[in-house]
Amino acid sequence: MGLRRWLLQTLAPQTTSPLSSLDLLSGQAGRVELPDLAGIDRSGAVRPWSVARLEAIFREAAVHPSPGTLQVARQARHCLSVFWLSAPSDQLELLYGSAIGALQRLQLEGPLVHQVLARDEQAWRDQLQEQLEDPEQKPRQFNLLLALMPYTRPGQMRVASPQETLPDWLLPDYAAYCDPDLPLQEPVALLEAASESAPESLEELQPLASQRGDEAMALFRDEAALTRMTALINRYGLDSEDQEVLEELSGLRCIVAQLWLDIEPTQAQGLYETPVGLVTRSLITANFGQELVDAQDQRIREAFSAPDSPEALIAMLLFYPAGAVSVGDTSSLPTWLAQELDTLQ
Repeated sequence: MGLRRWLLQTLAPQTTSPLSSLDLLSGQAGRVELPDLAGIDRSGAVRPWSVARLEAIFREAAVHPSPGTLQVARQARHCLSVFWLSAPSDQLELLYGSAIGALQRLQLEGPLVHQVLARDEQAWRDQLQEQLEDPEQKPRQFNLLLALMPYTRPGQMRVASPQETLPDWLLPDYAAYCDPDLPLQEPVALLEAASESAPESLEELQPLASQRGDEAMALFRDEAALTRMTALINRYGLDSEDQEVLEELSGLRCIVAQLWLDIEPTQAQGLYETPVGLVTRSLITANFGQELVDAQDQRIREAFSAPDSPEALIAMLLFYPAGAVSVGDTSSLPTWLAQELDTLQ
């Protein structure tokens, strides 16, 4: 069974708990009650959810921590924990290197891990801890560790001899979260390869596309090319798993983003009123920002952590799910962009 099919089957709805009424699949959130229970289902039953929705929930809790946003984040945390328990153990490295692994790291960096656990969360943590210590569960130890870590506070969880027992793909994040003093000794060649494959800044990643400037603008003056772009976006709306469409739109997104990064601030509104702006709006409102088609897309998203201009903000929106980017103070933005943000997000 392929990984994609397995994911689809695993994330399909199976059971519904009356306490699990929050929608973790779409952007619609129901009324949030704040009992002293988090409302999680300790049976491990799977609920429908999406990476984009959980990412938006964790980011909202980080930017606007409140009893309401943290309560929703508690249920999102539980969904991800259940996912790790049901994931194939021989696919964990692949999954952890994907957007799902980025989601795990996002919650470990957020405010929820510093909150006191609700009573049902404490029971869930103890249940996972007991299984992790059970020798018969050793084949699932990494599944259990991933499921358990977000229910522990930073620096409070330890694994015996982690440098010998943990895989290379998990050890750095374990050390960062659980044991910051752990000396990580890796061959220099491996460290150099990591730095080359994951540039730290947007400047190091540019150009995002080989076509830029006048060459790129020529595409948006070509009626046939524009028709093709529109057709691809429409096809994505009908079938978001078409790999050919995903790859073509990923390339188009990089071209559009580079155009925004290349212009002067005085040119932004003018560009937004051209077909470039139309395609930009179409990609954002189609929620293509939730898609990370390859490792390059992942690196670009991570590099957009703090846009330093309105043009960079527009480019950033192309790489994030709808609702994931929140601008607290729009007073520094041009009026036209501040108004457009309401329709784009």
